[in-house]
Amino acid sequence: MAQEIGSCFWLDRFEQVGLGGEEISLSHLNIEIADAALLSTGRSAISYVLEHITNGDRRRVALLPPFTCYTVIEPFLRAGYQVIYYRIAEDLSLSTDSLREDIDKYHPSVLLVHGYFGFDTLRNAQDLLVDIRDAGTILVEDVTHTMYSEFAHVHADYYVGSFRKWAPLPDGGVAVSTKDKFSYKPMTSDNELQEAKLQAFHAKHLYMDHDTGNKTEFLRKYREAEDILCAQTGCFAMAAVSKTVQATLDIHCLRRRRRINYTALAEGLRGLDIVKPLFESLSDEVTPLYFPIYVGADRGSFQKYLAVHDVYAPVVWPRSSYCQRVACEVSNRLYEQGLCLPCDQRYCAGDMRRIVQVIKSYMEEM
Repeated sequence: MAQEIGSCFWLDRFEQVGLGGEEISLSHLNIEIADAALLSTGRSAISYVLEHITNGDRRRVALLPPFTCYTVIEPFLRAGYQVIYYRIAEDLSLSTDSLREDIDKYHPSVLLVHGYFGFDTLRNAQDLLVDIRDAGTILVEDVTHTMYSEFAHVHADYYVGSFRKWAPLPDGGVAVSTKDKFSYKPMTSDNELQEAKLQAFHAKHLYMDHDTGNKTEFLRKYREAEDILCAQTGCFAMAAVSKTVQATLDIHCLRRRRRINYTALAEGLRGLDIVKPLFESLSDEVTPLYFPIYVGADRGSFQKYLAVHDVYAPVVWPRSSYCQRVACEVSNRLYEQGLCLPCDQRYCAGDMRRIVQVIKSYMEEM
């Protein structure tokens, strides 16, 4: 059995044969829902919401987080929005004074916010965000990073998110309206994407669980699937297999294991100068997506050393070409020094201790 930690999820595709997509509950989101659409990706969920609101949005000015994924920015640009980035504070919370200034200066028609890595980084701005929304700015919260945490989300007009960051889903996103019905819902899924992802998932399943197959081959399949995803321009419905995986996901186990693993990493890495956790501890309501750190060494060499020792720690997120010039020191540091250690439900505390040992070995060899 392979001993890799991190990287893409895997799945035995033949366990999913004949499954038709059970009804998905969105109760774990802890949000008010007037209408919801299950879509192929988080990016298409943003595009879907923008299509819903832009008929009456003549200004098309959007305020977005300075530290975010290009897939959050891209739908706004495609919809013809002027994109402006606000600032975040050292603890990744909203810089409220700066946000007030941006609202007064730019008068955005849309404000998108999101928490980071499962933590409630919007807590300090709840009242301000309600005031901004009530004054006429459309408020959208991307709940991708926080969808399994149990704290209250902001009182937004719309919510968007991606399920597939958390579990082995071929695709899966959601768009939620809290005040009105969506005018239409896509009915056709992206069969090409679903099949490509299932092939990649199954190839890695064979490699990880049965010591068969070729790593180069399953990595090629993942790249091909991601190429299909990146080229996707239409708005597709969530695939039936993805609905099944999501509907049968053990959310209690997901929360418990991620919290145990995060705590194991926090304890094991305490006092090591080479890594600085972005969040030292967990509150009871947090379900972490990753264990995010600042790397106190060359990030590239550190990440490569981990990979050589079968620990795959992603950069979340690489700086996109859309935000090369962002007047926010915190986000610039995150883009340059940030790295995410895996702590998801596939692993146990013993795997986390192995990550710690690899990091200590790196320090000894420096």
